[in-house]
Amino acid sequence: MKSTRFESPAAPGMSWRSLVVCALALSWQPVTAEDEAANLRRITSLEDTSEASVHAGQQLISAIYEGCGLTVKFLEAPPARSLSLAEAGRSDGELARVRDVINENGPLVALEPPLTLLQLVPIYLDPGIPAQNTLVAVDRIGYINGYRMVPPLLPTGKSTLLAHSTEHLVLLLENDRIDVGLTLSWDAQKATFNNNALIIGEPILEAPVYHYIHRSRVADLPCLSASLKRLKAEGHVDDLLNAILAEQLTGSR
Repeated sequence: MKSTRFESPAAPGMSWRSLVVCALALSWQPVTAEDEAANLRRITSLEDTSEASVHAGQQLISAIYEGCGLTVKFLEAPPARSLSLAEAGRSDGELARVRDVINENGPLVALEPPLTLLQLVPIYLDPGIPAQNTLVAVDRIGYINGYRMVPPLLPTGKSTLLAHSTEHLVLLLENDRIDVGLTLSWDAQKATFNNNALIIGEPILEAPVYHYIHRSRVADLPCLSASLKRLKAEGHVDDLLNAILAEQLTGSR
């Protein structure tokens, strides 16, 4: 009985279905990697070590970009290097900074609206140090290297010591190397969870914090801004930050 399947002279006995599959396989082009690369954005960030603020910021930025069909890869570096890499165009943007530390005429453009409100607070162990005007009352101040917002806030004549993390600041306090350490409020809260003797003073600085995009990716701004506005309007930003910070504070991460 004669077969009803299509037979090719070049491939006797091969069915038409097999030929179609074979043709598709031969004509297939590896576009997946190209598409993935086109949708990938490399964002410099502080190292996600013990800092609750960094972990929360990375999750928030990822959610914003996902709203535009983009994937984020974080290039982690110390604070000063993270910003300088973004300014040099070695990445597509920088995680989050206050406006005052960004060059107005530089290559980084702020994503509007701001992500949230940043608070820089003093942490210390001596209960005799006042909660207000804390920096005036002490002699030795520590802060995280690369936090450009800090030096303009320091009173003149103070001794300063640089740290690489909030954990390091706490260690300097415990070893009586500094009187006060300056860090973000989220990281200060986590530090007090690990050492309940720590005291958090009144904020030294309160300012909106922005995500920054390199000007080479300025075409992303409209969609990312709309994504951020949508997340804020639906309450997802506050929910996300609160959930991540709660997770960090309980040590369940």
